[in-house]
Amino acid sequence: MLLTERLDELAVTAQARLDREEPAYARMTETEPGQKLAGMRRTLRLALTRLAGESVPAEVAQATADVGRQRAEQGFPLPAVVRSFQLDLHTVWEAIIEEGRSRGLADGHNFLDGLLVAWEAIDANNIEVVDAYRRTQAHLDSHRFEIRRRAFERLILEGEHDDAVVAEASAALGMAAHGSFTVVVAAGVPIQHHALTKCRHALQQASLPFHFGYLGDELLGIVNSGRQGGRAIHRMLRPLDDWRCGTAEITGLGNTAAGVRLARAAMRSSVESGLRPIKSHWVGAIMSGNEELAGLMAGEVLTPLMKLRECESIIETVGSFLELGSVAAVAEQTYRHRNTVRNRLKAVEDATGLRLAVPNEAALLVMALEWLRSPRGRSFYERYGPAASA
Repeated sequence: MLLTERLDELAVTAQARLDREEPAYARMTETEPGQKLAGMRRTLRLALTRLAGESVPAEVAQATADVGRQRAEQGFPLPAVVRSFQLDLHTVWEAIIEEGRSRGLADGHNFLDGLLVAWEAIDANNIEVVDAYRRTQAHLDSHRFEIRRRAFERLILEGEHDDAVVAEASAALGMAAHGSFTVVVAAGVPIQHHALTKCRHALQQASLPFHFGYLGDELLGIVNSGRQGGRAIHRMLRPLDDWRCGTAEITGLGNTAAGVRLARAAMRSSVESGLRPIKSHWVGAIMSGNEELAGLMAGEVLTPLMKLRECESIIETVGSFLELGSVAAVAEQTYRHRNTVRNRLKAVEDATGLRLAVPNEAALLVMALEWLRSPRGRSFYERYGPAASA
């Protein structure tokens, strides 16, 4: 009777309740008048047909799947969709109780058993709509990510020379074309690793637009810094510390390719894992930029040092001196006598012919020692260093 005589009434009641109690539906606009009500009527008809034990007509068989798909496409929050079907249940439940009482059936065992069937019928609708919603959302997420991925790749490859590509990337990535950005390059981060998930979560919590993607085995990313400083962004990227990772700060999406080059140079400046902002690793980044030239210079400077006894300790001492600037500071940091520090520094000057007091000559040692941290520098040390001599 509810199906054949009161379906339209129940649909109106359920829709009015839904609009009243669920703001997302009250704000919803449809392309045609009455479309919301027609959708409500279909889902109620499906539930009541199931409850009546009748075969489901073809025109309503996909009612719940259609609602789930449409709401996902419209960007409705899933809790609001689930809430709408809970309200459907409430409306049908009240109608059954009311009709049962009017017919004197409400206290009968068969009637009470039938209420369980009503619950199952509405619950089946609920399950179907959630499944359809999640399938559609997964498809849309995949499609949106693919659009973002392609736009980001074009931005890197063509954005420096094509404003249209920058505008396309701005729209796809949800980032203003002009603004402050942090570019990230990391080597070997596994796809969907939990560390990357942590970075995404931290950036989402800070409401910062971002995108991560892969080019070969490199993770590439860009973060719209907004008013956040570089240090704050790096705190959010700390989970990437377990990999070699470089960052660079740029202004404007059109400079993304330049940012990638800078971040990659910072990343390649050392074989050690860790997050390396290029502003703190200029020398190493510059040395990694032209490996042939850097290798020739560094090899010439370092080869004489490789022949010294206690080569490893001598390199450590001169590195500390170039960082700290005084014999006393090096002695305090390394727990060595000042005369030991002086003797080692003199050994460096004698072997290389470079004077540490002359800035231009000391700069060569700074660059050579920084190069020694790079993958090529590490190979050089393994080939000519103390272990090779032994």
